[in-house]
Amino acid sequence: MNDTRPDPDALLAALNAEQENLSRGQLKIFLGMCPGVGKTYAMLLDAQQRQEEGKEVVIGVIETHGRIETQALTAGIARIPKRKIEHRGVVLEEMDLDAILARKPDIVLVDELAHSNVAGGRHPKRYQDVFELLDAGIDVYTTLNVQHIESHRDIVTQITGAPMNESVSDSVIDRADEIELIDVSPGQLRKRLEEGKIYLGDRAVTASDNFFREGNLKALREIALRVTAERADRELREFMRSRRIPGPWKSRERFLVAVGTSPFSEHLIRWTRRIATLTHGAWTAVFIDTGSTLDEAAKARLEKNLTLARTLGAEVLTAAGEDVTETLLRVAREHNASQIVVGKPLSHPFLDLLRGGSLVDKLIRRSGDIDVYVVRAEKQAKPWRPDFRSLGSPRLLQEFGLSCLLVLVTTVAGLVLRPAIGYMAVGLLYLLGVLLGSMVLSRWPLLLAGALTALAWNFLFITPYYTFYINNVHDLILFCLYFVVALVMGHLSARLRQREQAERRREEQATALYHFSRDIVTSRSLGEAIREGVRHINELFGVTATVLVGPELALAAGESLNAREMAVASWTLEKKEQAGRFTNTLPQSECTYLPLRAGDDVAGVLGLRGRSALSLTERQLLETFAAQIALLIERERLMKQAEAVRIEENSRRLQKTLLDSVSHEFKTPLAVISSAAENLAAHPDQSRTFVEEIRIAAARLHRIVANLLDITRIETGAVKPRLAWCDLREVAEDAILRVRDVLQDRPVEISLTEEVSACRLDSGLLEEMLGNLLRNAAQHSPAHSSIGLSARKEGGDLVVTVSDEGSGLSTDDEGRVFEKFHRGAGATPGGLGLGLSIVRGFAEAQGGTVSVRPRADGRPGAEFQIRLPVESKSAETIGA
Repeated sequence: MNDTRPDPDALLAALNAEQENLSRGQLKIFLGMCPGVGKTYAMLLDAQQRQEEGKEVVIGVIETHGRIETQALTAGIARIPKRKIEHRGVVLEEMDLDAILARKPDIVLVDELAHSNVAGGRHPKRYQDVFELLDAGIDVYTTLNVQHIESHRDIVTQITGAPMNESVSDSVIDRADEIELIDVSPGQLRKRLEEGKIYLGDRAVTASDNFFREGNLKALREIALRVTAERADRELREFMRSRRIPGPWKSRERFLVAVGTSPFSEHLIRWTRRIATLTHGAWTAVFIDTGSTLDEAAKARLEKNLTLARTLGAEVLTAAGEDVTETLLRVAREHNASQIVVGKPLSHPFLDLLRGGSLVDKLIRRSGDIDVYVVRAEKQAKPWRPDFRSLGSPRLLQEFGLSCLLVLVTTVAGLVLRPAIGYMAVGLLYLLGVLLGSMVLSRWPLLLAGALTALAWNFLFITPYYTFYINNVHDLILFCLYFVVALVMGHLSARLRQREQAERRREEQATALYHFSRDIVTSRSLGEAIREGVRHINELFGVTATVLVGPELALAAGESLNAREMAVASWTLEKKEQAGRFTNTLPQSECTYLPLRAGDDVAGVLGLRGRSALSLTERQLLETFAAQIALLIERERLMKQAEAVRIEENSRRLQKTLLDSVSHEFKTPLAVISSAAENLAAHPDQSRTFVEEIRIAAARLHRIVANLLDITRIETGAVKPRLAWCDLREVAEDAILRVRDVLQDRPVEISLTEEVSACRLDSGLLEEMLGNLLRNAAQHSPAHSSIGLSARKEGGDLVVTVSDEGSGLSTDDEGRVFEKFHRGAGATPGGLGLGLSIVRGFAEAQGGTVSVRPRADGRPGAEFQIRLPVESKSAETIGA
């Protein structure tokens, strides 16, 4: 049975603390990472709000530093005059503690908590004055920079190089009832510094180059965030402890474990996982690639170790470097690791001495602020020794044979040339052979060649011949020097060749990644980009790749998979882990499946069929390719989401605009019809007048409904032109007749050329287009002004122009005149703003265009031009 009752001791402590809080004031600290973040400003803003709530707020001491916006917030808040103190012949001002205690306000504002008082006052530090105010039951609002906290002062000094002379004890922070972090980004803070809002003149320049460097500000910001997070965590733990609530405790430790080809790395990985879990810390596994060639067994062990680390939740990294210690420390600092985990050295101390010390010794000497955990091997483990079985591989045996052949060839050449050049020149010939061998041989065959040439030189060319005995001290020294030089030259040559091969591999990887990224980025579509990526993977790794995207695992590129393989791919997608061949999950599968990770999500699955297991370098490059493909898929998904959101937003906006416009437009004619009907019933003798009003209102309603139907037809693509021969003048006159109630006293001047008197087009659509243009012209032109309607043939197009004598188009109207629901600034009341949109929709449905411009004759007004591809001829031809 779980006992979830609160701890009595914890409850008693909480009651005592609550009772104590009732009799003492509340302390609120506005904490910032450094000067200039706005602590005083935020404190005054909060004080103004408390004063509006009826609290009595006074200013004990405020330092505005000449900032106008901060000074403005002090208005309306009572200020306690400072007390003057003479110190060394200088009169200084300090907060008058006694005056505040005598007034006993609800809240007192005390700036710069870490300030040191002038000698002669009651307390040497300002925070001690604050404690006395709190004990008197007065609430205190104060400000503090993180560098003035005692426990962080040394860290800040180390980061910034600036000594901190003033500090407050951490007990002050513990005593605070509330801490409010005032946070701004380093970029914003440096901008404020440049604008003179923190310091002025040369002081600002000096501060920018020293304390306010971006790196310093980022570090200080992290410390400030950590202080507030630790306090919140402590409060949460106390709350949980008092109520016996189980739960995790947060920590920010980060462990870095060194992983290699040793079988004991598996034990290190599990140990790091356990300690990281216990401390709730993050952990990273890193392999240092020194460029040495690994045999198949070592590759398998390394892959197994890294897979185990990845499975247990580690971030797996690979770093290149010849010096393991230096590279490991560099990675630790780059990833902000606070602890490095390594295994105890199991090699012989003499071998460690020859190497300049073991890895552990070097790490401890160079680690600096980073802690080093040295973990012993498992009890049953024996000291690890190199596996010399790899020396029997066919490739190495071939190189050993080549080295022996090299020794034989140079020996024969030396025997032939000895009478002419002497035995010393033969030694140089042997050195030349060793150097030439370094171009093709690896380390062990090359060292064998150096040793054999030294022995052959001694046996065949140094007197007494055919013995290894040397009776001449000069020859003995020469032989020893040759032996050392041959071995060192062979070793150095092998290292240079090894480094060259490593650099070549990195160059090949960088080139492959460049070509891969270039081809997928320049693709015209997502499908083409994925196909290009699959082509690169197939050619580079010698596999058959398949890319499946989305939750439904749709085939994007490659070959289709059977049901069994699809099940493995689904597991990879769901679990976000590798599966299939050469893995520990479903290894009987024909393919290896990698999740296409895009952040925390998986955008799809990459399947690989064929060849043996990939090497570590190849796997890393493949994972980079997979990440690139995943980012492309994720970008496409986000673009579609953004487009869908945009369409949805436009739809909502259109729906709201339509509802508002339609409801408003329906109200007016409906009100006219209702009023006219009531008047008609009351005054039957005036029926003609009221019936005319009803007719006009009904026509307006009919026009609104017709416009809505037309715009719906246009939006859905249902407008299909019905071409027929018609008289263009009749179409124009019918359009004028439709809008005669709007035109009123504005005459329409029709001008048609003979060649367009008869045209083959959709007369109904053109009539409605002209009617909307004429109505628009009447709404934007003064009374008694004329409206022009002309038509002409231009090439194979009919050009119809409607012009008015209004005020013309504003700059805003020129770009939006054909938008739905847009009404010009000078339009008369009424209308939905759909007429010109309908004109453009009908014109485009017939393969034409519509445009607007100022009048071509220079007169005031606007000119709308419809251009339609038509077939035309004279009216006489039609009549014939």
